[in-house]
Amino acid sequence: MNTELTYTNINPIPALTWNWLKINRATIDAEAPELGGSVTVSGLTDSIQHIKAFVPFATIAAEKGGSGEDANAILASFCPTPEAFIAQEGAQIAEPVILRFALENGKSHASRQAIIAEPGSSITVIMDYTSEPDAGGFHAVQTKLWAKAGAHIHLVKVNLLGSGFTQLDDTAAFCDAGASIDVTQIELGGAKTYAGVGATLSGYKSSFKSDTAYYCRDNQLLDMNYAVWHKGGSTDTDMHVKGVVADDAVKVYRGTIDFQHGCAGATGNEQEETLLLSPTAVNKSIPMILCDEEDVSGTHGATIGRLSAEELFYMQSRGISELEAKRMMSRAKIAATAHFVGDAAVTGEIDAFLDRLESQAQ
Repeated sequence: MNTELTYTNINPIPALTWNWLKINRATIDAEAPELGGSVTVSGLTDSIQHIKAFVPFATIAAEKGGSGEDANAILASFCPTPEAFIAQEGAQIAEPVILRFALENGKSHASRQAIIAEPGSSITVIMDYTSEPDAGGFHAVQTKLWAKAGAHIHLVKVNLLGSGFTQLDDTAAFCDAGASIDVTQIELGGAKTYAGVGATLSGYKSSFKSDTAYYCRDNQLLDMNYAVWHKGGSTDTDMHVKGVVADDAVKVYRGTIDFQHGCAGATGNEQEETLLLSPTAVNKSIPMILCDEEDVSGTHGATIGRLSAEELFYMQSRGISELEAKRMMSRAKIAATAHFVGDAAVTGEIDAFLDRLESQAQ
């Protein structure tokens, strides 16, 4: 039996702007069919504790993820039992843990994970979402990251879902003193994707870094909300988002750095680059800095544009067609971020996905 999902407060921006911009929040209105699909896990070692029913999941939920309370309600109803991957204290885990999601056409899938790095440890987790190219369904995932004192977590999420999927993907990150978290996201698949990332930097000299790449085409919708709350002193944020919007696609990006009282010495930077390849493509971007502390430094910017006539003429004068020029520029934006994935097999899947898109466009 299908479940009707209508939630009107997904990916809420931390500080409201004018309603007529239609960027304060997103709305999910979708059908969620019966559950199906599978997840396989590889790369576990003796230094990683894997708990399949992680009861304390809610205890690390004191702060917010990027997708908001409505997302919490969806995930809790679809997936009551989260799992956890815990890197032991001091463990430097070289090879990534890989979660491969194989989703089925006409099915729903939901999961929740806690990734915890004990003091002084380091762990990389890759989450790879795949299905048949024309498959559709509903996918929801929530991932909580907790880097304890001096620890490091690198989370990679790669969306290669079929053209009919609606996906809700929420990430919540928490950093203790001297800890760092990196998040790499590649958004290529699906019909509608709602991706939220929220990071709370409570510990002194903790840091958060994110690199996101996307390619929106046809009638795709990609709605993103990234927010970092600086609470500890001398904390640091560095966020980069780059991608392509083509055809009749719609992309929304909210990026917020919030310097809260008590975070003296904190620094933050967020930058976005968007390449528009169609006059009917829609892009909405709102980079924002909030500040309640004097001794901080924050920068932000958004570059949005098209390939100019001069650029196209330069390439065509060297034997590169307009179609090939657009292909090269699009691939370059994805490749710059895919470099951070850190697994050759997953990077190969990304290249194969883009190859298929290009062959269909010809």
